[in-house]
Amino acid sequence: MSQLVRQESPLNTEPYSKELATSFVTPNDLVFNRNHDSVIKADAPESNDTNWSIGISIEDDERLKDLHLSSQSLPLDSLKKEHDLVEVTATLECAGNRRAELASSHQPAEGIQWGNAVIANVVWGGASLRSVLLRAGVPDPFSHHSDLTQLEPSAEASLSDCAEWARPLHLHLFSAQESTESDDPTRKEYFAASIPLPTALHPNQHCLLAYEYNGTPLTQRHGAPLRAVIPGHVGARWVKWLNGVRVSARENESPPMRQDYKLLVPSGAEDGEKELKEKAKDGSEFRKEELRKERPLQRLEASCSITMPWKDGQTIEVGEKGMVEVKGYAVGQDGSPATQVFVAIVPEAEEEKSSEDVLASLAADLEWKQAAIRTQDGQSDQRKADSKWSWAWTLWQLDLPVPPSDKKWALIARCVTASGVEQEKISQWNLRGFHNRSWSVVRNLSIKSS
Repeated sequence: MSQLVRQESPLNTEPYSKELATSFVTPNDLVFNRNHDSVIKADAPESNDTNWSIGISIEDDERLKDLHLSSQSLPLDSLKKEHDLVEVTATLECAGNRRAELASSHQPAEGIQWGNAVIANVVWGGASLRSVLLRAGVPDPFSHHSDLTQLEPSAEASLSDCAEWARPLHLHLFSAQESTESDDPTRKEYFAASIPLPTALHPNQHCLLAYEYNGTPLTQRHGAPLRAVIPGHVGARWVKWLNGVRVSARENESPPMRQDYKLLVPSGAEDGEKELKEKAKDGSEFRKEELRKERPLQRLEASCSITMPWKDGQTIEVGEKGMVEVKGYAVGQDGSPATQVFVAIVPEAEEEKSSEDVLASLAADLEWKQAAIRTQDGQSDQRKADSKWSWAWTLWQLDLPVPPSDKKWALIARCVTASGVEQEKISQWNLRGFHNRSWSVVRNLSIKSS
């Protein structure tokens, strides 16, 4: 496996970032592995098309009494026969991507110290989740619109555009993977997550019940035989080994959702970070109380990252024309792709000890160079024309002029989406190191003439 093994059991790996952004569509062997528990084995009796099924149900709740949906079980082979194969190019990204970068400016966040390669752009294939739910009897909360193709798939627009009955509801996504992270010894619990029901049913959100990636069957380590694809959302929502969905009036509270994927931020700066880490140790009542106050992380915001040069402290060669090649990826937000990437190079001052120091000291008149981008070249012209929304990443490249000098240099990159959303400059530190969307910085670079 050409990946960095961050943890062997359970399996957690990421590819080398210098290899990641060489292809618009990430090859299967470069798709990262993120697991809370053991991978469901391929030789398990139920792990095939004939035996695997997905349950579709509705919670027994007075608030759902007007939804006339009967529980049913849909075998995987029937799912494939009854629903067209739909392909969606979408970026899968772990909530902890770029976590390690926070440590240069802050207390180390909890969890695996991921680099910037816990991300993959894949052509996912499967049945439309919207189609499956509608066929099962869930009403269409967007049926009152005459042109569904124009509906914006952002969180705010999804809620405002849908029928009122659907706004407070959720769809639970259940995995066959047993959870060992439960804080309740009296229960046997499994990995699960939920998304708002309007998200699941939105015609332009392009959620899938996927059984293929890049034109081949899913492998066990990536969720075979069936997984959820929830574009624009953290990887924890893309539930693997999916064996059930349920309409509910409440959010899912599986162990990872109630104990993990939430942003716990300090009340102050460095002292506040230390205090939070001390008070919020695993199992503490303070931690449980703080977690109860927060809602789990759902959507990811715009971000970009430099993958070449791929790490701090490198010596990089300048070409004959005095240029340095810089590459990376960028992701959009709410179906609006990253369409502009800007890169700058600055000399590092001795007092700048971290990436945030570099960002905080940038001059207002800093000269930015716009990178050349590759957006949807992984799709056919017809598929591009069929939708105004994109869930794929952008790859970008730039030959950047570098003045001759013995100084140390820092590269900075930032992106803007098609709808004008700008990547945030500095993300707030949080206990678990989730959702780092800061401008990308590669520091302490030495320049060598070729």
